[in-house]
Amino acid sequence: MHEIHEHILITVVYGANEVSARRELWQGLTELAVAADLPWLVGGDFNAVLDMSEVSGASGDIRVAMHDFNDCIIQTGLISLPMQGERFSWHNCSTDGRSLWKRLDRMFVNDAWLEQWPNLFYTCLTPRTSDHSPLVLKGDSRDVQVSMFRFDNYLALSPGFLASVHNIWQHPVIGTPMYSVTRKLKALKPMFRQQRRKKGDLAMNVKLAAGFLEVAQILLQADRHNSLLLQLENCCRLVYLKATQLEHVMLRKSEASMVERWRPMLQGFLQTSGYQEG
Repeated sequence: MHEIHEHILITVVYGANEVSARRELWQGLTELAVAADLPWLVGGDFNAVLDMSEVSGASGDIRVAMHDFNDCIIQTGLISLPMQGERFSWHNCSTDGRSLWKRLDRMFVNDAWLEQWPNLFYTCLTPRTSDHSPLVLKGDSRDVQVSMFRFDNYLALSPGFLASVHNIWQHPVIGTPMYSVTRKLKALKPMFRQQRRKKGDLAMNVKLAAGFLEVAQILLQADRHNSLLLQLENCCRLVYLKATQLEHVMLRKSEASMVERWRPMLQGFLQTSGYQEG
C-alpha cells in the first residue's frame, strides 16, 4: 500500500486449536470492534472456517466451530476482503488418503477501512515448504513502487568482490553522508546484477527448485487428492528444502573468514562516508 499519514488499527490473529480456547479470541475481537473508531484490518490464522465449502478432505465435526466464527463476524460487523490465488490456505501435508485442506487464513476489514481503501484485496500464495499459504495485501491504485537495494549473501564469496566494492566506494560524492551512501549503493547495483549472472549455481539451484515446487503446488490445486500429484509436490518440497539447506551450509562455511576480510574494508567505508564508529 501507499504511505499512510493517518492512524489505523491492524490486528494479527492466531486462533487456538481448541474450540473452547478460540472463544476468548472471538470475545476479544467483539470488544475491539466496539472500541475501534479507526480503519481496522484483522488478518491471520483463525483456525476455523466459515462454511463447509472451505474444507476439502475428511474432517471431524466442525459445526460448533463454524457457528462461533460466523457469530463473531456478525457481532463485529467485519467484512471479508476479496481473495485471489489459492482457495485453501492450509494443508496437513499428508501424501495419502488423509490429505486435508482448509481455508484457515484470511483478512477482514471494517466499514471505515473500506471507505478509505475500497479497491483492496489479498492474494493467497502457494505455500512452498509451509503448511500455511502466505497472504499478501494488494490492490490500492495509489501504490508507489519503491526501488529496493537487494544484496544476496552468496555474492560476497565471489572472487574480486571486495576489490570491486572498494573501487566503487572510493569515488568521492559531494553531499551529506547519507546521500553519499545512497549514491554509492546505487552504483553497486549493476555490479551485483553482473555477478548474479556469473555466479548462478547456488542461487540458480534454489530458484529452479522453487519453480518446480510452485508448478507442483499449482497442479495440485486442480486435483487436491490425486496421490501422484501429492507425491510430486512432496518430492519437490524436499528438493527445495535440500537446495536451500545446501546454500545455507556453503555460506556458513565462509562466514568467519568473510567477516575478517570485511572488517578493515568496512572501517574504511565508514570513514570515507563521514561516519564515526560508536
